[in-house]
This record gives sequence, structure tokens and C-alpha cells, in this order.
Amino acid sequence: MKRIAIFNADEEKEPLKQWGDFADMAVTMLEASRDSSTPEVEYKIFQVYRNEFPTLEELKDNGYIGLYITGSDYDAHDLETGWINKLRQFLRVMLHEPGYPPMTGVCFGHQIIATTMGCKVAPNPAGHEGGIAHLAVTDSAVEAGLFQKPEFDGPTKELYLSELHNDIVHEVPEGYINIASSEKCPIQGLYKKGLALTFQGHPEFITEAAIKCGESNYENGVITARELAEIRETGELHGNDGVFFAEYIWKLFKREI
Repeated sequence: MKRIAIFNADEEKEPLKQWGDFADMAVTMLEASRDSSTPEVEYKIFQVYRNEFPTLEELKDNGYIGLYITGSDYDAHDLETGWINKLRQFLRVMLHEPGYPPMTGVCFGHQIIATTMGCKVAPNPAGHEGGIAHLAVTDSAVEAGLFQKPEFDGPTKELYLSELHNDIVHEVPEGYINIASSEKCPIQGLYKKGLALTFQGHPEFITEAAIKCGESNYENGVITARELAEIRETGELHGNDGVFFAEYIWKLFKREI
């Protein structure tokens, strides 16, 4: 049986406990987006925030078709925490040497891949982004065949995704493209054919989860009452394309993109 490695980068969060930890949510999303032509896979979870890593050699064979890096409350630009530094070193090898499976990362996972590539990750001058955000798919992503809904007559240019972040990636690494932008975040993800596809947002968050996180952030003084109201409003007004985005994670892992 083929395998997907999941690098879980944080413990379970109270507002999200009904859905499990970030790794559990990743598995739920991937299974929801796996089509009938894709055989079942084994999900191998590594608690990297506890310094639990496989060896690089283990990922080079043993049937691994992809690596998924979860979100986290940790900062991807942290240079002091041991496991984060180790993760960057690990990813640097996978991104620059042949023979490893392609990778995807969400939120922290997106940002840690960017910092591994030497890009700046820092707080967003526009502030916190939460709820369901409107994403404008870039022309480069359309040209690469990403995130296109066949039921539309023309190119798919607008989608919606759960967001929960204060930091952003400030630059696109050489050889990659930016997949989308939102009002608050100009770089919503990175893509390089056959190697990596990342998301600043959380495709694994259903809308209810995004709202729960907003409510928790309000209770903890992270966001204002007005920001919470906006998060709730976006959840009511917009759909959530998380599972659709996840279909492209499968395409990456199957080497179709």
C-alpha cells in the first residue's frame, strides 16, 4: 500500500478538539477529496513538534507518494526552536535532492517551506486574516492548470478558503509561482511542478472550524468584536473550496501536476 507522511506540527487545539488535531483533520480532508480512481493509502503521522522524525532514507522509498506538513501555532521564522530548525534542514534536502516524494504544506507548513527556500516570513502588515477569504487565482496558476472547475465555461479565477494566520510569506522563491492572492495576503500559496504545492489558508478547516477559531481568538483578545463579526459573516455568505483545493494535493502526489 502507498503511503503519505504527515508531519504534525502542533498539539490538539481546544476550539478544534471535536475534529482532532491538525493531522486528523488532514486525513479527513484527504479522504474526502480522494476520488474512486485513487487507491487507499496509509497515513503515517510523525509528531515533529515532539522531535519525532523519520529518517530521510525512509521517505526516499517505502512507498511514500507525498509529504503533508500541517499548520501550527509555532512561528515558521523561529530560529531558536530545535525541531523547527531540524525540519528546515530536513526539507532542504528533500527540496534540492532527487528521489523524494513531493510535498504540500498548509499555513505553518506553507511558511516553513518558504523559509527553507530562503524567503522572508514575518507578521502581515495588514493584520490577522481569518474566516472564509476570497481568493483570486493567479494567471500563472491558471496557465499551470491549477484549481480549474470543469463546470465553468471560462477559467476559474475566484475561490474561497478558510484562513487563520498573522504571519505571511513575503516573497516567491525562484522557480515557483504564487497560486492566489486575497485582500490581506498577496501570496496565498506556492507551486513548483512535481515538487511542492502550498497553501497559506487551511483547506482542512470546514467553515464551522474557521468560525470556532475566530471565536476563540476573540475570547483570548487576539481579534476585535468587529473582526469576529466579519469572520462569522464570511462563513454565512461564502462557500468553502477546501476539499476542491485538496484534490490538487492528490494530483501533486500522483505526479499529475
